[in-house]
Amino acid sequence: MAKRKTPRREQPVSVWPALEEQLAAANVVPGSALEKLIRDNQDAGMLDPSESPNDIWKLPLWIRVYFRKQHPELEFRGPGAGYPVALKEIHTWMTHHQDLPVATAGTASRK
Repeated sequence: MAKRKTPRREQPVSVWPALEEQLAAANVVPGSALEKLIRDNQDAGMLDPSESPNDIWKLPLWIRVYFRKQHPELEFRGPGAGYPVALKEIHTWMTHHQDLPVATAGTASRK
């Protein structure tokens, strides 16, 4: 089955905090896996233009973009639509376990 790609949208960059502000807000350890993940997921154009850091989800840009990259098969209609409720807990977990490697699609990260 072919996967649908999330259409690129025009998202005002100024709506989202700058990268350095995002790193500071997450208390990121320099050089951590979380720092790399945040740096690699800054494409605000993947989000619905009506999304903002102050919506009901209160999720940072980087986790929204990361989730959308991992789930291109999902449709996102409207602000916050399509995000699982557990994403808030995943966000908290990730900020408390910053050096765990990020698994990529098709790989198992067991040691």
